[in-house]
Order: sequence, then structure tokens, then C-alpha cells
Amino acid sequence: MVIQGGMLEALGINMYTTLGKCLVEFVANAYDGDAQTVDIVIPAKDIEDARTKVRADAKAEAAAGKRDPFTVLLAALPVNIEVTITDNGHGMTPAEIEQKFLPINRKRRADGTGAEKNLMSESNKRFVMGRKGLGKLAGFGAAEKVTITTKRAEDAFETTFTMDFETLRTSGNLNKIQIPASYQAAPKGRHGTIVKLSGLKCDAVKYGLESMKEVLAEAFYGISQTEFKISLNGTVIEPEPAKYEFLYPDERPHDGLARGSITVDDVGTIEFDYVVMFRKRGENLKAAQRGARIYCNNRLAAGPSLFGLPTGMHNFHSQSYMECVVRADALDRNMIDFVNTNRTQLREDTEVALKLIDAVTEEMRLALSAHSKFRDETAEKELDEDEGAKQLKAIVDRMPAKTKTSARKLLTSLASQHGIKSVQFQELAPLVIDTMNAGDVLIRLIELGSDPKTIDNVANHLKELAAIEKSDALKLYRGRRSGIIALQKLADRGEELWKEQGIEKELHELFKTEPWLIKPEFSRYLTSDADLGKVASQLAKSLKVDSFVPTAGKKKSSDDRPDLVFFMTDSESPNVVNVVELKSPTLPLDADHLSQLEGYMMSVEDWLRQHLQDETTKVHGFLIGAMPHGRSISKESKKLQYRISNEGPQAKWQVLGIRQVLANTFKVHLDAVKALEKELGEDDLGPKALLKPSKKRAKAKKKKAAKKRPKAPRPKRKAA
Repeated sequence: MVIQGGMLEALGINMYTTLGKCLVEFVANAYDGDAQTVDIVIPAKDIEDARTKVRADAKAEAAAGKRDPFTVLLAALPVNIEVTITDNGHGMTPAEIEQKFLPINRKRRADGTGAEKNLMSESNKRFVMGRKGLGKLAGFGAAEKVTITTKRAEDAFETTFTMDFETLRTSGNLNKIQIPASYQAAPKGRHGTIVKLSGLKCDAVKYGLESMKEVLAEAFYGISQTEFKISLNGTVIEPEPAKYEFLYPDERPHDGLARGSITVDDVGTIEFDYVVMFRKRGENLKAAQRGARIYCNNRLAAGPSLFGLPTGMHNFHSQSYMECVVRADALDRNMIDFVNTNRTQLREDTEVALKLIDAVTEEMRLALSAHSKFRDETAEKELDEDEGAKQLKAIVDRMPAKTKTSARKLLTSLASQHGIKSVQFQELAPLVIDTMNAGDVLIRLIELGSDPKTIDNVANHLKELAAIEKSDALKLYRGRRSGIIALQKLADRGEELWKEQGIEKELHELFKTEPWLIKPEFSRYLTSDADLGKVASQLAKSLKVDSFVPTAGKKKSSDDRPDLVFFMTDSESPNVVNVVELKSPTLPLDADHLSQLEGYMMSVEDWLRQHLQDETTKVHGFLIGAMPHGRSISKESKKLQYRISNEGPQAKWQVLGIRQVLANTFKVHLDAVKALEKELGEDDLGPKALLKPSKKRAKAKKKKAAKKRPKAPRPKRKAA
């Protein structure tokens, strides 16, 4: 049997596609080598500059037909740009390099009999992380050359050798490869290993330093800095400081973790430790960070993942704030390997892994339920103490008893989800309550001291009116589910088919037809995809300014077109002009898109100042599209993220991802439907209420159809 060099592509490039993943493997090797410190140096500016030039040259060659377009991703940076990983572990002798480091797929835990019983490091103080003997190949996922210099404390020399991917890849038999080494004099007592990665691949180094820090902190979460310290460009890697509003369960006696267990037939009981944590509102996690992370021997073995947690369960929106840390060392301290080679998930074809995943999923489900109760209790308290909320409660308290209960629950739900002080609560609470409050006319009559007979007479009519209004409101909210489904499908297509054309146009048409998807109170748009001269004409017509002010001046360019301009009114008087700039969900938003939106807003503001001279009319902007990846190193993407974090809360504009728009509108309409259904005595349909018809109506429809169906003739009985 011959192992050819091409095997390294499967074990290196295909498994370790980014520099961050490669670094994790070398840091794990340092940990197993009893290092106390690992220092990583990444010349980020040199990498970014060189990457821009190399990619441009490679693209030009691809356009000229001189190279395969996909090889642009693997184009290498100049060899003088290096990433260096230095540790102070015990190092290796030349014999150990040959016998322990270079052999591919060497089982480092195996003893003389082949049993995997060597679980400890050389110092006997650590359970080792390594197992399969493939980590050394991780460097080839990010670089063409891996140069290693290593030294034992007792030696008076250090050993340097280079693994060249091109040489290894083209080899007909890896067993025949000779790797030359050089030896340099070095003082005794010094020890450790230095790894240098050069010939860095463009696609592997596309993420910046912040991304590297996140990957490393996540991979080695929970290791004490006094035991093992990792630094990147001089900064110690630590978990991102986070503020948690709720931890589950209450009792966590094992280093801040609770103890759980699973029982597997023929194996016995396996214990694991865990904690489920919920971040404070406004500090929601990125999608890739949500759910459980399972650690074995201080290293990430699986996740983050929500595993089998249903998205339609009660309080499901709090998954955006939830992270779970699980310590399951027992899975990696036996003869069976339960961790996949790329360490992103457990081997789910085994009963042990499946039972652990089921147990962790159940703990997350219970945590979400406990968190919901905590949020509701907090919301109740805030509703009783906040001055602004007291005014809303005063309206609710004057409603009929049945309406009062539903309205109070709806207020609590909004406060629980968003917080009393949030913009969402301030905007949505009055809006949703108004859809339920047909009795405010009666309340106003009482406040004005109207004649009791008049009030009694009007009340009888209002009782009927209230039922009609609530029924109509319920129909309105349920009728909007088709718009929500359409937005869901466009979001999915934008993520899965990122090269597909036409999605932006479909998104545009959807928001024109269903403007409430952006904000519940949006009911119509003023103009669509028109240059700003046309926008001014439409504004003049709506505002009845200067006989509609004919547009004048030079013709606007075809680029000067905001996608949608909403003209909002609370009654007959205008108060807000909303400019919406849409971008395709297939391309990430950047700072240029925001600047374009601000240009449109500025033009509208100038026009309003000139022709309306009314300070009460405001201009607000929405930029909607695909949010940039948090780890993107694109300057324009980073600039947009910087502006959102620093200006967003006070700015006249909002930047919304398609998924965020979808989540916001889903929450608003779901809560309203549930409250109205309960008040009208209909079924509580749960989180899928917007996506399926009422159970009662479905049952009635089925019964009606059964009545119309002709009865089958009974078979004639035969004589005995």
C-alpha cells in the first residue's frame, strides 16, 4: 500500500481552510508539549496589502485565461511574509521529530500494546489534547511552507526543518520523502518550538486579527492564564468580556458549572458539567456563536450548535442571547474516539455522543423556559416602576376585565422581549394596544363627564364594535403571514444561491407591496426607485406645497435613485419622510452603501428646508440588505460595522439585515395574534401562528367537507 502526496490535500487544505483553524492545531501541540506560553505574531497590515495585490494579479490572469478562476483563492503571498508561533514547551530532539512528529496519523496516546492509555503529557500534569497525529498538516491549509525550529533543554543545539507542500503533494509515495534538517548551536537550558508559516494562501488569511482572537479564545475556553497563556501580537487571548442577565441552573458547585449525567447500556454512567448563560438585551450573539460548545480536555470538541433545539418553542427568540458551555472530558479519555477530526462536532453515529447531545439539548430547553420566567418577572416589575409604562398601564386598567388581562400579558411580552427602555417597546406597545382598545371612546366620554344615559347607550354599541374591531385586527395580522413567508424565502435564496440574479428586484417589489415588513406602521410608499427630482415632486404633491413645486435644475443621474421613499402620516399631517435603500441579499452591505443613503437623505432634507420650512417634519433612513460577516477584513465592511456600533443608536438611519427585518416583524405579529386569539376565544397556535390557519377553522372545514362527501353504500349481508 502506497500513500501518495495528494492525500495531504484531504488532510490539510480541505480540513483547515483558515489561518485561525491552523493556529488552533499548533497551539494544541504546544499545550501537549507542556508549554506555559504561546506567542503568535501575525503581520496583519503586510498580509492585507499583499493580499490585495496578489488577488488583483490572479484575477487578471484568470480573466486572460492564464489560470483557473478558482485557483485565485489559493494564490500565495510573498514568502517573506510569515506567521510565527513560538512556545516554551519541552521541544524535540531529531529522533523525536522522526519518530513522533513526522509520522502521519501516529496515535500519540498508544502504549506498547497499542492501547490508548498514554493520556498525560510528558510532565504528567495535563491530559493531552492531541490524538490522531494529523495536526502537523494543518499548516498546509493556510501556507505552502511550514518551517519548524525546536530544541530540548538538555541539548546544545536546535534543529530546523521545512515541510514544503508542493514537494510533498507531487510525491508518488510519502514514505520515500527525505526532509533535510539543519542544526545550529544554542545554549543549554533553553527549550521550546518555533513554527513559521510562509507562502500564505489568499483565501486562508481573509479574516482579520479580531477573528483570530475569537477563534483561539473559543477553542481554549476555560484554561487558566497561570497554567497556559496565549498571546497574539503581544495581546493576551482571553474570552470576550460579556454581561449575563441570567444563568441556568442556580446551583453550579463544580467550578461554576452544574453536574449532569447520561446512562448508556453496557457502558454505564457518564458525567458532564455545564452552564447555560443568557447575555443582556442588546448583546445578542452572532448566529455562529449561539448554542452549546462541548469541551474535552480543555479544547473545543463540538459546536457552537443549537443541536436539535426546536426553533418554534416558547421563548425561542432568546436563543439569540444564549450560549452553553459543556465540559465532557470523559468522552476523550477512553479507547473510543467520539470527536470528529475537524473538531466541529461529535461523531453522531455513536450512542454515547447522541445521548450527550440529547441531554445538552434538554438542558438548553429547560434554560430557555427558566429564562422566559425570569424575563417575565423582570418585565412585570419594570411595568410597575417605570413612569412611561405607567401611562400605558393606566389605559389598560380602564379596559374591560377580559381585555385588560390580554392587554397586560401583551405588554409584559413586549417588555420581556425588548425591555421597557427599548425603542421597540416605546413604538410597539402603544401601537399594538390601540388595535385592541376599542373602548377608548367610552373612556374618553367618561373623562369628559358625559351624561350617564349617553354613556350607557354608547357602551352597548361599543361592545359590538369592540368585537368587530378585534376580529378585523386578527384578520389583518393573520393576513400578513404571506408577506412574512415571501421575505423568509428571499432571505433563504440570498444565502444559499448567492450568485442568483433578480433577488434584489423581488425584494424591492415585496417591500413596495408589503411596506409593514420594514416597520408595522408603514402602510404606503410615496415613490419607488425614482431620481430625487421625482421624489421632490411627489413630496410637493403630498405636502401641498407651492402648487406642487415643479422640479427644476439639471437632470439627476440614473444612479441617484433611492429604492423607496415612504411618506408617513399620523393623521392628515405629515411628520416623517423615510428613505429606504435596498441592496441585494446576495452581497454584504458596506460603508459606501450607507454613504449613498445619507446622500439621499441630505437631498430630501434640503428640499424640505427650502419648501416646507417646518421643523416638525423629519427625515429618517433605512439601509436594508445582507449584513457583513463579523470576521470580514474588507475596509468598507469594517467601516460600516464601526459606524453602526458608534453612531447607530443616535443616528437618523438604521442598518438592518434581512434576517433582522424578518425576526422583528415576526415577533410583532406573533404577539399580536396570540393576544387577539386569546381574547376572541380562539386557539393559541403557538409560535407558528402566522404560518398556519386556526385549528378550529381547519376542524370546521374538515367537518363541513365530510358532510358534503357522499356516503359509501353499506355492503349487503350474505345469508348464513
